[in-house]
Amino acid sequence: MKLEKIELLNYRNIKKMEIIPCEGINVFYGDNAQGKTNLIEAIWLFTGNNSFRGAKANELIMFEQDASSLTIEFSDKQRTQKAKMILSTKKKITLNNVELKSMTELNGNFYAVVFSPAHLSFIKDGPKNRRRFIDIAVSQIKPQYDSYMQRYEKLIDQRNALLRNASSYKNLETDIEVWDSQLAKIGTILSIYRNDYVNKLEVLAKKIYEGLSSKREGFSIGYVSTVFEDIKDVNSYDDNRVLEYETNLKANFNADVRQGFTSIGIHRDDLEVFIDGKSVKTYGSQGQQRSAVIALKLAEAMLLKKITGENPIMLLDDVMSELDVSRQDYILNHVRGMQVFITCCDVSNTLKLNNGCIFKINDGTLQEYCNIEGP
Repeated sequence: MKLEKIELLNYRNIKKMEIIPCEGINVFYGDNAQGKTNLIEAIWLFTGNNSFRGAKANELIMFEQDASSLTIEFSDKQRTQKAKMILSTKKKITLNNVELKSMTELNGNFYAVVFSPAHLSFIKDGPKNRRRFIDIAVSQIKPQYDSYMQRYEKLIDQRNALLRNASSYKNLETDIEVWDSQLAKIGTILSIYRNDYVNKLEVLAKKIYEGLSSKREGFSIGYVSTVFEDIKDVNSYDDNRVLEYETNLKANFNADVRQGFTSIGIHRDDLEVFIDGKSVKTYGSQGQQRSAVIALKLAEAMLLKKITGENPIMLLDDVMSELDVSRQDYILNHVRGMQVFITCCDVSNTLKLNNGCIFKINDGTLQEYCNIEGP
């Protein structure tokens, strides 16, 4: 997959910008808060996912402007396509001039993997960010996944609303069975998707981590389910699995009433990462935690390519400067053949570029451009 052209208008601090990137490595450098990450973020939105910085739609529009416009032209092995977003009080998204109902309909059309400083600490953070990592990755491979997740989240909100107002219902346990039945069906489907993805990801991430550690340390990951004890074996949808999910929801009913929320389900699950059988979150050094994240993100890109047949576009946002030279080299060696976008403050500390493009961004504008061709 190749990004052919990017056009931004009134996006955050970018008034107007048009970029025709190189096929290989594209470096965007400049001081902090000049618009480099804004560019990476804008590209990422076309995967159909929300901002990796957690920003709301209205925060993406330039101050004192009513709307922002984002347009990309990209090509895969089959054809060249064009996607456009108008961000305003109401979003308008088109793909090849056909209007889409929502951003999530872009899932499965434009593939990218983003690696930002926030990812370097997601092992130490709470399970929410690890669940989000899985959800974003799966949604690119299985576009229907996001619609299941949206339905699940609505059901959880409705069930939790009942629990918070438990005193108002005489037959709460009977009333809530309707929600439990639906949650069990969709929760089982999502559990299967997540477990399957984690099992595939582990194979690739293990090899990558072995390379980072010179095979001195063993690496493994596991999906932790709050519903299924034998989650590794949950790989097909059947009535017994749905019944198990529903039975566990019922078993936790009294605890849920006391707490006022649903205490088990895929919204409470987690991803565990181990080095030599020990939890990286609890026992891993800072270097091991960073290496683990690098292994997971590179494995995400490799798995995306393996399943879709397309090289994803790599978005490396200000992470190279936080890694030592050996880890920088390892990342770059594993993204060869992919189109890469790198942001940094000092281009000289990023990499010795033999082929590619270097862009300087200052105050939301493209100031300099340099095309470097190898021998």
